[in-house]
Amino acid sequence: MLEYGTVTKVRGKIATVRIGRHSACGSCGMCGVAHSQKYADFQTINTLQAKVGDTVKIDIKAGNAAKIAAVAYLIPLVLGLALFVLGVLLKLPDWANLLMFLGGCAIAFVIVWAIDKRKKHKWMESPELLEIVSGKTADEALNEQIAQSQSDATK
Repeated sequence: MLEYGTVTKVRGKIATVRIGRHSACGSCGMCGVAHSQKYADFQTINTLQAKVGDTVKIDIKAGNAAKIAAVAYLIPLVLGLALFVLGVLLKLPDWANLLMFLGGCAIAFVIVWAIDKRKKHKWMESPELLEIVSGKTADEALNEQIAQSQSDATK
């Protein structure tokens, strides 16, 4: 997904790019921006030596939200269900099976939390800076891209 944003901070080789939520976003959730948020901040390697205030074009990799959801929800669910099935196979009482399921989910959430802390919250692929769009705001660059796409579609 190609987006335009403004560099809000540069620290060493890392640039923070702020992307505003616009009507084209709909509810896809690819960038992780909630409906109530007006913008999202992304950290990316500053390969273009962009400066604070520069408008940049970035490529946000598809599938980031799905990867995070899979790690955060599926791993605990799978471990919880595995322990539940183990309890059923061992013919434990229903209350014990429920405890096995909840315990499995809790253990998996702790494991996911520990992995997340170790990875320093970097589950997603970092967006890639493609170009510095000089002299334009992020909204102007986006509107220009939309107009170009519409004119290409009518040809």
